[in-house]
Amino acid sequence: MLGKIDTSFATTQRDFFTSGLAAEIGMNAFGIWLAIKQHADYNSGKSWPGVRQLASWTGLNKDTVTKQLKILEEHRLLKWSPRGRRGRTYIARERLDIRIGDLIVCTIVVDYVPSSLRGRLDKIKNALETGRDDGNVWAEVEIIPGSGFTWDAASKTLKRQIDSRVLRTESSHIACESGAKAEFDQKTRDLLAKWRAPREPA
Repeated sequence: MLGKIDTSFATTQRDFFTSGLAAEIGMNAFGIWLAIKQHADYNSGKSWPGVRQLASWTGLNKDTVTKQLKILEEHRLLKWSPRGRRGRTYIARERLDIRIGDLIVCTIVVDYVPSSLRGRLDKIKNALETGRDDGNVWAEVEIIPGSGFTWDAASKTLKRQIDSRVLRTESSHIACESGAKAEFDQKTRDLLAKWRAPREPA
């Protein structure tokens, strides 16, 4: 039997669902996000579908597609730049929550570039687990502070008083104060100091 088959595919991290992000944006936005990812250029991550094409791929009407694109942008899952008079160039983005116990310290946002994504995520994971990196791990990475955290521009760290009851177990990365509060120890601050200040939401 002769024929052709398209074996290309795009992956989705499990945390997208376990974190509740998929439910928050809804399946329409998720479908648009997947369609853009599936048609991303392998080396640049860029994708060029118009609203009409996205509507055709997903079975949604054009007004719904436009609304879902705004939702994806608001959730830092998509960015775009103008192309020609009316077109847009899209880059899908991946979000990864950084947790200590059940507490989300911050969210890392990286561009979806198929040729380099796996290597970048492996470097980020290794840096977080070991506190060491090659100096380029946090390049072009956006950091969104977790709820209750603030960015201290002077020390370039994320700061918050943490109720120790929200932490499942004591860790060498947490220093408890007065048995009820905790803050990052020096090793954690050293790691966070490598991250650039987060951008203000548009």
